[in-house]
Amino acid sequence: MFKIIIYISLVFIFTGCSSKNMAYSWERTKGAAYNAVTDPMTWAPVATGLTADATGWDDDITDEIMKENKDDYIFSGDDADKMRTFSTGITYTTAVFVPDDGNITMKVKRLSVDIAALSIGRQYVNFTNAHIDHESPSKTNEDAFGSNHAVTPFASAALTRRHVELMDIPKWSKYSINTISYLAASGSAYQRIESGLHSFSDQMYSAAGGNFIALFIHDAFMAEDTDLGIDLSSQDPKITLSFRF
Repeated sequence: MFKIIIYISLVFIFTGCSSKNMAYSWERTKGAAYNAVTDPMTWAPVATGLTADATGWDDDITDEIMKENKDDYIFSGDDADKMRTFSTGITYTTAVFVPDDGNITMKVKRLSVDIAALSIGRQYVNFTNAHIDHESPSKTNEDAFGSNHAVTPFASAALTRRHVELMDIPKWSKYSINTISYLAASGSAYQRIESGLHSFSDQMYSAAGGNFIALFIHDAFMAEDTDLGIDLSSQDPKITLSFRF
């Protein structure tokens, strides 16, 4: 955990200090981090997970959700995969429908930020599982702290929420889209508890991590003073995002 804190701190430090205008860069980074930390879908799951761990309820809740007979599972592993994919699909679909006044560059930028956020979320899972020894409830996996079936869909739901905020549609439509997105994310995460691959608190922390990463990346790189670069001239086409200083 100490290594994770160090790495995250370095990200903030170098993001804030890698320009001539360090003060402004730091304010933007700090603002994005503040939005992500104070979002209810970040701190509420963390608080729930900590409470479950501190009281010992985590084992009780996990055992209650797990089923002895696989035929009794509410969701299958395939269902979890489909719900995770579905939540990501909602994200990309809503990104396309955000009104950008016909600005194709902004549309590509939005999609690129989404792809980057979800990719970093997956790398976060790889990183935590590589550095945190945590056995799964089923005793089949020793790297069970981070869950791609919680980080990715909850990151997707957070990005979808940001997109929906910008869409000119009725409130009930916004609530419906967000509700469907979070139900899919919850179902995906729940199945991994049910199958014994992750504990209840594992999924709480993973959901919070996905939410934080998605909101931080979105709010930092969707700022007006960020640049989108597209290079299709080489054999290795690239899309790059960077802060403008």
